[in-house]
Amino acid sequence: MKFLERIRHKFVRDALTLQVGAMFNAVGNFVSAALLAHLLGAEVQGKFYVATSLYSLLWFLVNQGLMQATVSQVAAANSRNQPDKVAGWTAWLVKASVVFGLVLAGLGFLTLPFLAEHVLDTDRRVGWWAAWMALSPLLETPRVVACAAMQGTRRMLPFAQTENAQEAIRVFLVIIGALITNSAVGPVIGTLAASALGSVVATELYRRDRRHADSPLPSFAAIRKFVFVAPLLYGARLGVKLGIVRNLNALCMEVVPSLLIERFGSSEWVAYMRIAQRLMRVPLMFMQGISRTALPMFSERAALKDIAGLRRAFFKASVVSGLVITLGIAVVLPFLPWILRLAFPATYSDPVLTVCLILVPGFIVMSFSIANDTFYLVTNTLRVAVTISVVGMCISVVMLVLLARWNPTTGVAWGLTINMACSSLHLVYAAWYFRKHARESLPPGTAVARVPAAAAEDAPVAEG
Repeated sequence: MKFLERIRHKFVRDALTLQVGAMFNAVGNFVSAALLAHLLGAEVQGKFYVATSLYSLLWFLVNQGLMQATVSQVAAANSRNQPDKVAGWTAWLVKASVVFGLVLAGLGFLTLPFLAEHVLDTDRRVGWWAAWMALSPLLETPRVVACAAMQGTRRMLPFAQTENAQEAIRVFLVIIGALITNSAVGPVIGTLAASALGSVVATELYRRDRRHADSPLPSFAAIRKFVFVAPLLYGARLGVKLGIVRNLNALCMEVVPSLLIERFGSSEWVAYMRIAQRLMRVPLMFMQGISRTALPMFSERAALKDIAGLRRAFFKASVVSGLVITLGIAVVLPFLPWILRLAFPATYSDPVLTVCLILVPGFIVMSFSIANDTFYLVTNTLRVAVTISVVGMCISVVMLVLLARWNPTTGVAWGLTINMACSSLHLVYAAWYFRKHARESLPPGTAVARVPAAAAEDAPVAEG
């Protein structure tokens, strides 16, 4: 009981730490969008967002939840005081990230210019900008690895500092690039430079935290010991399942809408849609601290086979996040027209406000789903999440295409709000699961996975 009490207290501290960081990032996103609107105008800003969406399309199709899988395994190993397993899984992420980055970069230059010209029917340069941005994962590998280790071991202060530094660098370099070039080339170069500099900052923050006597972060030497022997495909199964759940949602919410508007509408409406989505996500940022703290905390509860505590934590996180975000939307909405007139050029105000109002119902429903993917991970039911996500994506994409053809300006927004409302299906399944297993322990092996005995000493090791 004392251990669970400490978890609860640390959960609050970690959530508050990440919350401050999330608010900082939200401000950075807003400032970046507003300044780009003034510097580039709606059409060029929209082209930059299309390039970002093209790169993101490839990233989400290839990426297989590497970081999320690592965080869950590191958290479980850390809760059991197994430093070798923490170092092993961190080393696995290093190896997997480098391989993934090389594959993504190659595919980017081979496919994205073609997709831009022949599928989206837009400027081929947009595809080349997206291809260059496909180098970002390689440049970001040190930062991603450091953040996964920090989040998994619940070193939330350096984790938040790393992300805030990355966002500040990104905003500064993207805006400077736009100011110098007066085109989308500058923001693309700024994005790449920010990826590299963010890794430098992350490495230094990681090294600084390692100097603390109580730091559970593995040393660079310990990580290097496992890099070459870590089985590349060992964590792929878990990563694929978790990656599909998160990636399909991101594809439907972020990537596909921008590409469909570019194909059937205009670059200007891509900019309006992306800005509206960023504005509506500001209230969601208020609960990002809870969502990011939930993964390591839920993994610890799963390691203890405490299904009753997991149920309480899940529904508390879901209800609190939904109510707080709904209240935030209700408070901000009356001031939204004034904010738009103050921060953006006059031509942006009415279109962005229209899209925001369409998205409000969907965002309110989705705000109660802050911990869904974490629930599936720690209860070993990712197969159910994959099934729901795949079926939902097929229906969503067809609906978005039809609505985009019907109304090239706001049709996609209506499709998005319906799609977000359907996220309630995950809560229905979670309620059924907890009722069915109310008198049982968690299924064995939910927090970690078992490694073959032959590799037990040299590979990232887990149980189950």
